[in-house]
Amino acid sequence: GMSMLPRRSLSLLHRASTLGCGGQLRRCSASSSLEYASSCYLPTSWLELPLVAKRDHNHDSTLYSFGLPEGQALNLPTCACLLLRVPGTPDDAVRPYTPISEEAKLGSFDLLVKRYPDGAASQYLHELSVGDAVGFKHVAPNVKRQHPFGVKSISMLCAGSGVTPMLQALRKLVGDPNDTTEVMLMVGNKSVDDILMKDELDELVRSAKGRLRVVHVIGTAADSAAPDGWSSGATYTAETGWIDRAKVEEYCYPPSAETLVFVCGLPAMYESLCGPRTEPELAEGSLLHSLGYQAAMCVKM
Repeated sequence: GMSMLPRRSLSLLHRASTLGCGGQLRRCSASSSLEYASSCYLPTSWLELPLVAKRDHNHDSTLYSFGLPEGQALNLPTCACLLLRVPGTPDDAVRPYTPISEEAKLGSFDLLVKRYPDGAASQYLHELSVGDAVGFKHVAPNVKRQHPFGVKSISMLCAGSGVTPMLQALRKLVGDPNDTTEVMLMVGNKSVDDILMKDELDELVRSAKGRLRVVHVIGTAADSAAPDGWSSGATYTAETGWIDRAKVEEYCYPPSAETLVFVCGLPAMYESLCGPRTEPELAEGSLLHSLGYQAAMCVKM
């Protein structure tokens, strides 16, 4: 029960700071202080919230809505993630998720979760019924760069549900009439059917009036063949294979003090592009490092 928490909260925080915002587990060093002042409704200790709705988003992803008190908004900082507790797993495993709902939405917030066969959290959520309670909290290490970002251009590299923190940033960037930042979003997925939030991404491109370019990379291997009928459209560029050196060189803004690169995906993606998520430096030999980017230009979501 909740009385167990104080003794375990440090180890939970330690576990929690190892995770990327798409819900994947990672190793890390011990996290920072337990308390911090935040705009977020969620405290730094566990709070139980009810599941109020669930509906399928695509073949393996579900949209879950969790209830807040009437008139209350989540108010999570841009691109930040909240932590979800998975009971019944060793040490009650913790997973981070970035909501896809607007942070000012009143009365509830929405998580978009992809089901993985061995994913403890996604299976736990999948089996919940409306009315069941789920434990959430929000801690300081999971707050990243905030809008306005203060640069001329941003390249976003992500895969799968790693698109969710990028979506929160894009809403701020596109929704602010005074923002002139140019943005390139590159999203990797195994198939066209796996693309999450494609309709909203299309809409953001239309609203951005030339400031946003979206590149969808589809493939299960570096040399994957293009799926039947896969071609570029008015709102996106179609690419095939993996997010690799050639694509980063072609589409990302070149290294400069006026640019940022946001990264979010599975651990292997961080390893390849920039080094582990929990290490602030850009790993030697990583793709972004080899192309001349510096740690100050790279934001590991």
